[in-house]
Amino acid sequence: MAAPLPVVQGKVVGRPVDIEQPHPHSAMPHPVPQPAFPEHLEVAQLACRDAQLPPEIRLGFVKKVYGILGMMVVITFGISLPFVFATQPTLNFFHQHVWILYIVGAVFLAQLVFDLAMSCQMCCGGTGLIESYFRMMKTAPWNYLYLTTFSLCFGVLVGFICAKYKAQSVVLVFALTAVLIIALTIYAVRTQADFTGCGAYIMVMILGLIMLILVYSFFPGSVVVNKIIAGVGAMLFGFIIVYDTQLIFGSASAAFGGGKRNIEYTLDMYAFAAFNLYLDFLNFFLYMLQLLGERR
Repeated sequence: MAAPLPVVQGKVVGRPVDIEQPHPHSAMPHPVPQPAFPEHLEVAQLACRDAQLPPEIRLGFVKKVYGILGMMVVITFGISLPFVFATQPTLNFFHQHVWILYIVGAVFLAQLVFDLAMSCQMCCGGTGLIESYFRMMKTAPWNYLYLTTFSLCFGVLVGFICAKYKAQSVVLVFALTAVLIIALTIYAVRTQADFTGCGAYIMVMILGLIMLILVYSFFPGSVVVNKIIAGVGAMLFGFIIVYDTQLIFGSASAAFGGGKRNIEYTLDMYAFAAFNLYLDFLNFFLYMLQLLGERR
């Protein structure tokens, strides 16, 4: 007899990719193959293949991700607002309480060191750090604490960047960015094109952007190079927004007239999905501000 299909919330959702069905002519089932990450379905791809959920179940995941994302955006831009509309008093406050900046810097430095260590370990064939990271991102309340911490820290960072621009300019760029993000989201959900397999190309493009930024360091006063970098960065993160949005919606895109998605985030990756899209939004906004913003 074939192994039973998994059931989520009372509904059959399809056979998991890491479980092999017994051979029909054998009394004994084949051994169950061990995935690369036993506790996470295809965690290396950050998604599941050939096990897409029904749209109604997937929509619950989408609502959860965007709910978390909304709270992170509110926290970040709530902290940034005083930098825009009360610039000098806010800067004076942080100069008088410089320990806050030390904490923010320590958080970003710790994350950078961890990312470098994780990358080095993966290059050497290890998986311990990345497994621990994904386990944390799937475990409440630690994932929520992690997201809240970075929402607060990015609020200070974005605030200091926005303080360099005129308030009216920041508001206009923010409004334009919001409209573009909504348009990109609608396109990502409704298009028949599937971009979920473009992860490798995105990594190459990000490396290219980093190289472009390094080139700019040799011409720090060049307005033209600065605008080119801003334009390239905005287009790149606009594309990444489409990519991550399709990974989040997955099979739910069908409910909105979209095409089939070959890869999608697993349901327990809600915190990781929200954090990725949050970083996409922030980078897109900051590059748009760099491109169109009017400095003080």
